[in-house]
Amino acid sequence: MWKDLTRRAADRLDQVFVPRELILRANDRITVLRLSVPTQKRLILCFFLLLSWTVLASTGVLVQELTIAGKNQEIDQQRLDYFELLSEVSEYHQQFSRITRNLEDNQSYLLSMLRDDADTIPEISEIEDRLKSSASEQDRVVVARDGLRTKLKRFESDLQDIAKRDAELREQVQATRDVLSDAREETAQVDEARAKLGQRLEQAENELAAMAAAKRQMTGTIVELREQIARARQEETATKAAATEFRDEIVVLESQLTAASSREDSLQRQIAGLQASLGNAIHRGDGLQGEKQGLESELATLTRRMTDMRSAQHNIVERLRERTELGVDAMERTVAMTGLELDELLARIGGSGSSQGGPFVAGNYSGDFDGDSELEISLSLLDLRLSRWRALQKVMRTLPLTVPLDQYSVSSGYGKRKDPLNGRVAYHRGLDFRAAMRAPVYTTAPGKVTYAGWSGPFGRMIEIDHGHGIRTRYAHLKKILVKPGQSVANREKIGLVGSSGRSTGPHLHYEVRYNGTPLNPMKFLTAGKHVFKD
Repeated sequence: MWKDLTRRAADRLDQVFVPRELILRANDRITVLRLSVPTQKRLILCFFLLLSWTVLASTGVLVQELTIAGKNQEIDQQRLDYFELLSEVSEYHQQFSRITRNLEDNQSYLLSMLRDDADTIPEISEIEDRLKSSASEQDRVVVARDGLRTKLKRFESDLQDIAKRDAELREQVQATRDVLSDAREETAQVDEARAKLGQRLEQAENELAAMAAAKRQMTGTIVELREQIARARQEETATKAAATEFRDEIVVLESQLTAASSREDSLQRQIAGLQASLGNAIHRGDGLQGEKQGLESELATLTRRMTDMRSAQHNIVERLRERTELGVDAMERTVAMTGLELDELLARIGGSGSSQGGPFVAGNYSGDFDGDSELEISLSLLDLRLSRWRALQKVMRTLPLTVPLDQYSVSSGYGKRKDPLNGRVAYHRGLDFRAAMRAPVYTTAPGKVTYAGWSGPFGRMIEIDHGHGIRTRYAHLKKILVKPGQSVANREKIGLVGSSGRSTGPHLHYEVRYNGTPLNPMKFLTAGKHVFKD
């Protein structure tokens, strides 16, 4: 029976005492206090012991005060009785003195009567009456003296009891003084703890000063980052201008290539006509030999012109192919820096030119092919590279390569980390950008909003689909400025930085996902810097 009760009590305590965490939040500083089950039990035991000691000490002091008050009241009553006894003794003493004086007077009167004449003898009866009255008074005095002695004995016994009680009260007072001295020692300990607390407050002020210095340093870093962002934007503008110029040049080269092809067809038709005329001239005889030689020289001239034109066309195609190769290589390096599989992305887009085959023939091949075949091969290779370039352009337009904030600092990276709330090892699937409360949040690539609302520990969250399996997430927002199904452009304002959900302060949690798998956003940001640099 006793074991069952003990086991039930232990089970009940295990249900009540569970591991707890206290999160103390002051400004941007978070302190987590972990309380284990043994620690909680010790704290509760110490609390009850302290409470019991306080109640017992207070009760003891109260009882002692009440006892002392009762004893003081008894002492005051005894003092009143003592004063009353003294007044009675004084009264008896006065009566005794008066009787004694009366006796002395009577004695003197008798002696005087004996010395006088015999005429005074009749007054003896009067004297006897006076003596009788004096004797009766003397008897009363004796009775009163006996009563006084009895009262004095009783008073002495009462005084002895009072002395004993006074000794006991002195002992209790001494114990009370000991308790008060212990209380003074505890007060001294409290003062010492208060002094230590003051030292800790001073240390906290020093830490706050250090944090203020660090904040000023971060402000300088933010200014530098703003300058870098401005330079990056300028480089982005220059890159866009160069891309536009490159596209215009490609259009011009394609028009020149078309014109050269039409001119080549015209020249071939002229050569065919000349060859026909030459054949007719040969049939007309030797008289036309001079004309034949002139036509042959003209034919040679036209052939050289056609060869030069083919060479120019080949050079134009080679230049266009080289520029296309440079653009394709830069975009492929950028995609590779993000960690994505380029062939898989191109397969999703379709028509990328990746589904091609055949032997590789370089543009400067000088084998057994004639000029037309070589030019056709160069044009085929150029067409392949242009197809891949167009496909890569589609991929680049869907990649989130920009930063979602103007002013920020990275407070937590991607991968393993210590959880900021419970201190355990966790896996972080994105980047945390520390920023000011209500700072604007921008899209990192054009796309379509697939989710905008509350999402558990993420708080207010936005998810954007950029196409081809690429999505981005923006969490812990203060306010959402877009709706599901809404199309957004690049660098469009979609929300405000906050601290909603499972958060320790104002920041933006940013994720990049491909086919539902989280990727490291820092790789995309590094690739974006590479694009701006190129």
